[in-house]
Amino acid sequence: MIWCVLLGSLLLQGVSSSVISKRAFTPTVKSATVVGNVADPAINRDSCGSSRQPFDSNGVPTLPIWASSASWSNINADGTPDLLQYGGGGSRDPYFFYTDDECNTNSAGSCPDGSRYALWPDSPPLVTSTDNNVVTAYTWIRKSRISQRCGPSAVNSTVTLIDFSFSTPDPDPATSLYKMTYSLDNPDRNALPAVSLVDENFWLYGGIPYGAYGSVIKDGTAYLFGKPSNGIVALAKVPAGSIEDKSQYQYWINGAWTSGLPGLNDTNVNIPNVSAGGQGTYYFSDFWNKWVWIGQAGISVSADYFITTADSITGPWESSVNFYSGETGTYPLGAYTLQAHPGLNPGGSTATNEIYISHTKNDAYANTALYSTPLIHIEWN
Repeated sequence: MIWCVLLGSLLLQGVSSSVISKRAFTPTVKSATVVGNVADPAINRDSCGSSRQPFDSNGVPTLPIWASSASWSNINADGTPDLLQYGGGGSRDPYFFYTDDECNTNSAGSCPDGSRYALWPDSPPLVTSTDNNVVTAYTWIRKSRISQRCGPSAVNSTVTLIDFSFSTPDPDPATSLYKMTYSLDNPDRNALPAVSLVDENFWLYGGIPYGAYGSVIKDGTAYLFGKPSNGIVALAKVPAGSIEDKSQYQYWINGAWTSGLPGLNDTNVNIPNVSAGGQGTYYFSDFWNKWVWIGQAGISVSADYFITTADSITGPWESSVNFYSGETGTYPLGAYTLQAHPGLNPGGSTATNEIYISHTKNDAYANTALYSTPLIHIEWN
């Protein structure tokens, strides 16, 4: 079972590697095949790993929306990923639930003043262990509160939506840590991993949200990336079994690992070229013997995929390059949430010269927006 596309992309990354070599490297594409649309039949999904919305038999979004949900999909007999997802349409409760101080009286996190808590994960869950057939994973989510822009706007005769901007009075909110567990022995094929809140303020207001921007496990160590509002990308590490224990964390500062938590504006925390600035996915390629980031540019609503690689996770990283451009939708937010899914490779191995990638495609339909998630198979030269 692969739990959603994004969780499946990290199931088998805790693998060892040989001695790291030092070489310049710019991947190029041999072939790119659009496999199809990854879909849960009950949900018109706004981004895998972000907010999703149900729709009626005519394809029109219905209310209420809920801030987050989860689905799972199988691997086909030939080793390719199944595009159909299950289990995500049965509940109108947010999967990553709201607390009392996050306007939790509704499923969208909408507040009386017109703002909204947008508890949207920016990266896939980090799978840390499988013990006695119980899988454990973690997700860091920034407690973002976005502002209402224009008030109610009629979309059709039966549905009214609130037009929100993505501006916020709190650009560096606290970051919550959620834990997910799932028993592989569970006979209910529609069951989703149980989710609990470890700490609503795991990273404090005004700090670096380590783990929210991306995460990866290698050789028993979890590496966590954080990108605060000033645009830097910082790195922390912790033993995979100690995610909940902040005393076990170390931080990359001034070219060395230290136990002192850096501040938001501390110098020599940023790692140059560690991404193209937007949303994406980190993993280690055993085929290339390289660390890899794949995602989108910092300010982009197009399906332009960028890649950067490094011999060491702390750098130096290569300058990012645009290796593939997919189909962008017809709505103003045409494409976003660009991700890579190394766990969808045959056997979940990164020792093959390929990768699956996906993005949210946003198209106009009946004066509103419809969402799809094209899955693309990339073969490298």
